[in-house]
Amino acid sequence: MHQKKFVFETMTRKIGTSIILLFVLGQISYGQTLGQPKQLKVKGTYVHSRTMTEFPENIGSYQRQGVHSFDKKKENISSTYKSGQTTLSIYLYPAGEGSEGRLRNQYLQAMQDIANVSKSGLHAQQGYKFFKKDGYKINGFTAISPDEPKTQLTLFECGQWFFKIRITSNSLDTTQINILERDVLESFQPTRLVKLFPLDSKASVYFAKAAFRDSLMLGSAMGSAYKKIGWALDNVDSLERAAGFPDLYLGLQVESLKEFVQFEKRQKWNRQQSTTDYLNELNEIISAGFLEEFVMEQFSMIMIVPNEITLDFEGFENWKRTHPTKINLNQRFYVVSYKGAD
Repeated sequence: MHQKKFVFETMTRKIGTSIILLFVLGQISYGQTLGQPKQLKVKGTYVHSRTMTEFPENIGSYQRQGVHSFDKKKENISSTYKSGQTTLSIYLYPAGEGSEGRLRNQYLQAMQDIANVSKSGLHAQQGYKFFKKDGYKINGFTAISPDEPKTQLTLFECGQWFFKIRITSNSLDTTQINILERDVLESFQPTRLVKLFPLDSKASVYFAKAAFRDSLMLGSAMGSAYKKIGWALDNVDSLERAAGFPDLYLGLQVESLKEFVQFEKRQKWNRQQSTTDYLNELNEIISAGFLEEFVMEQFSMIMIVPNEITLDFEGFENWKRTHPTKINLNQRFYVVSYKGAD
């Protein structure tokens, strides 16, 4: 099936727990698998049975048009509201294991779904968002298409659940759309999902077959994975980690890649030429001072960037013309994951 393109612009700008090593990179399930939606017969407030989340008949002036389920267990649901020329859709569905890349991949899939039903693809501005309540913090990403009708989609990971808001409007401007979204968040308080269904930040590491091609690659991958786990514990509050593994932080990715190249410097290791080439390319990027820009590009700019960081994408593009690389960070040697708490 042909997929239409979507283009993004960026809007803005110590290991204290046990680690489980699993030496197979298995299929880690997460995300919204859309079956045929079934409209539910609902009167009054609809209560999502797994989380006890309430979907009222009205949100302010927005009247509920219907509640749909995408699975037999009625865990994957949406509720749609309408007022004038504005449609508000709220989705709640299982997120599965809290593996790195989970939020980014689901967000990109949601954007691709919108692009696929658009006549000319989708052009959108994107940016990082978060919501905090009672000490809990959920991270999310948002995109808004300025084309008429305006469409804004925001996705948050909330422990073992995803919470997604989609607003489509011919009448509201961007500020009004954001106010509506904020009202929805205050009403539903999706941080509550983390309280009820947190992730356990005792990390598991799943290693891919490619990590075992030689001792140098395996040691590099293990060192990098441990660095990610330690960085998260040192830099991210436990109540934020309960919502998801914090791989969106640019600092986590940068420090783990720096650690990746350190292992070969400790002693001589057996290696294949492909491992040597990979490490040489990574060291070249680091030496040139473009590691942050490289990570941002590899992960579609879907990252949390500190305010003090200045990124030089123009310089990076010029550098790449004479320094092409084959590294693809999305082809992983391992995946770090938080499982659901018991």
